[in-house]
Parts: sequence; structure tokens; C-alpha cells
Amino acid sequence: MKSIYFLIFIFCCSAQLQVLGKEPLKDHQISKIIEKNRPLKGGQIPADIKHRIGATHVAGKYYFTNEPYLIEGCHKLNEMGYGIAKLWFRKNPSGYPYNSEWNVSKDITLKELAQHPYYATCFDMPFSTIALSVDGAGVKTTDETAAKEEMEIYELTKYLLEKYKDREVTFILHNWEGDWMMRGGTGDYARWSRKPGQLFKAVDGDRYTVVVPADSTDRVNAMAKWFTARQQGVNRARAEVKNTKCKVYHAVEANKVMDSMEGIPGIVNSVLPKIETDMVSWSCYDGMDPAGLKLYKGIDYMRKNMNPTAYMKGRRVVFLGEIGIPEQRYEGLMERAPVIDRWDVFMGVCLAQNIPYLIQWELYCNEPKNEELRKLIDVRKTDEMRGFWLIRPDGTKSWAAEYFDQLLKNAGGRLL
Repeated sequence: MKSIYFLIFIFCCSAQLQVLGKEPLKDHQISKIIEKNRPLKGGQIPADIKHRIGATHVAGKYYFTNEPYLIEGCHKLNEMGYGIAKLWFRKNPSGYPYNSEWNVSKDITLKELAQHPYYATCFDMPFSTIALSVDGAGVKTTDETAAKEEMEIYELTKYLLEKYKDREVTFILHNWEGDWMMRGGTGDYARWSRKPGQLFKAVDGDRYTVVVPADSTDRVNAMAKWFTARQQGVNRARAEVKNTKCKVYHAVEANKVMDSMEGIPGIVNSVLPKIETDMVSWSCYDGMDPAGLKLYKGIDYMRKNMNPTAYMKGRRVVFLGEIGIPEQRYEGLMERAPVIDRWDVFMGVCLAQNIPYLIQWELYCNEPKNEELRKLIDVRKTDEMRGFWLIRPDGTKSWAAEYFDQLLKNAGGRLL
């Protein structure tokens, strides 16, 4: 039955095709739509909300049991009632250090990684959707690396389809934030601009200008080649494995959608039109304005620019692969009421736009307030962290978790 929920969602997404050619909505019209769908304003909570929301588990700076860290987190997400788990699926499993003996070979394949006891244990848990952030060549893609990745993705996809053929579970294979990958990192040099005179303020107070680099077209083409190879790997495996309840999709993740909307070369405006993909994920920190307008418009924009594979039968599926509010970082967002209100706005956008997945960043916070502490695996205390969490280091639930709890408890109903 769980896969039926996804089919319902992608059917609903097809109803969103008003974004493809009709007159754009005005801001006040979008605001009314968002308000109407906000659960705290009386909006209807879908009966299948459990299968729409989840969280990422990776690189947190604390733990609570003696279980291998990856498994502990998945158990916790399952216990909390989430249908979605997002995991880092990397050959270097440094994001899961505590109580763990990975013993992985440097030559391990993605298929073999999926067979590792830690991942196998998590995959066997009753999640309806498991998103896997899979590393790869990215902007450094060549014909040789593309062929290698296509084969590895093919072998992984075929393994998952056959291994879980009797279970209605969805796996989504996707990249980490594609715009940062295309720009070569997250530093000041990666803050591209079309305007030579536009100045950005650096952390040290200096001002700098980063114009789109001369090799941006080469970077775009490399990313397109990379995504195409990964999609072809998924396509090949799905064509071969027919009798399975398991589903595997490939998604392209973008993270600078607002830049693309301003004409700066990016994943959405420069890469997506060149390729086909099953889905598009948005790590949406650039679109998290208090009113939800950027989030709503960004989703429309991503749908316009993507070309769904034939497998999707015209459905343009966009989801929020990463979204988080640090509860101990920004003035005005360090108290319960404003944090929950902000989450409700974003949920209103997701419900209005029929977004199938909202994946919160993250289960255990990975960001200490002190940047130097981020390099260490020492266990950190609650007041040392920025607050990207569902569970705090002291074991209490975050405000985000409290809000999601209310949605789960009132599935199919209303909060008011």
C-alpha cells in the first residue's frame, strides 16, 4: 500500500501543470493559497502525512545508545513515526563514526555498500521511502568516469529492485547540493554573480566580487553528463527488473534556485533543460523567506525547467530534499513560537504545491556554533550546537519535532 501514496502524490503533481504556460500568480494570491493550506490556520492534514515527512541522519555530534551510529539514527526516526529516512550513502562512511566498525575496502562498489550489515539493517526497517545521497565525479565528470558511474548505479539499482521485490518501498538516489558541486565548493569563490559591480560581504568584513567564471559552460556540460549517466544506470536496471514492488528513482538536487531565477548559471536553468531526470530535489535554504513566497515560486520554476523521464509519464516531481531551521542560531528564531510558525508556513507551501517529500535537516545536529568543533567527533552539549535537530543532545525533542508530532497525530484531520 505504501507505494500507492507515491502514486497519489505524482498524480497530484500533474495537477500543478498550471505553472507551465499560465499567467504567474501575484504575491498576494500565493500568500492566500499558503495561508489556506497551513495546518495551524486550519488547513487539512493529509492522511498519509507520515509518508511525506522525514529527516536526514548523518554527521551528528552526539549519540544515545551503543548501536552503530547509522542504525541508531534509523531506529530513532522509525520510532518517531517518520516514513522517510535520508542517509549519506558514501564509500567513505565518515558521517557515521560512533560505535561503528565499517571495515570497508577502498574498492567497494555501491552495490556492495548496500549489502553492508549497517545499511542492510536500515533498509530492512519499515520506511516507505529511503533517500540516499550518493557521491560522484560531479563537475569533474569525463566519458570514462561517466561510464563507470552508470555501471555502478545500474548494479545498485538492480540489486535494490531484486532484493526488495516483495516490499513496497521507494529508494531515491540523488546527489548532494548540485550548485555547490558545480561551483567547486561553498566558499566565497562559489558565490557567483552576473553583475561585475555586485559586491558580497565576506565573513572577515572585506568585500569581494565573483563573476560567473569563464569555464561555466564546461562545468554545466560536465554536470549534465554526470546526471545523464546516473539516470541511464537507473533506467537500464528498471528495464530489466519488471516483477518488483520496490521502486528506484534518480533525482537531481539543486541548492541555488534563486540564483538560477536571476539568470546566474545553475543546475535548474542551465543543466536541467539539457537532461532528463525522474525527479528534482531542492536543498532550499535560499528559498526560506518567512512568507514562503520564494519557496512557492522556486518550486514552480523547477517544474518548468525539468524534463521528466518517460518512466514518469509527464509528471514533474519536485521535493524538498533538505530544509532546516537552526533553533539556536538566528535572532528571532530561537524561541518555540516563531520556529513553529515558520515551519507551518513551509508546510503550507508543500501542501499547496503537492510536494511528495519534505526532508528535515536533521535528526541530530551536525553543526557546533564553533566552526573548529565541526572537525571533531567528540560528543557535544546542547548549548554548543546551532540547532539543526529533531532530538537535542540532552535527549529532549526540538520545536520542529513537536510540530511534526502534531501533524502525525492529526493525520487526516486538522489542528484547529
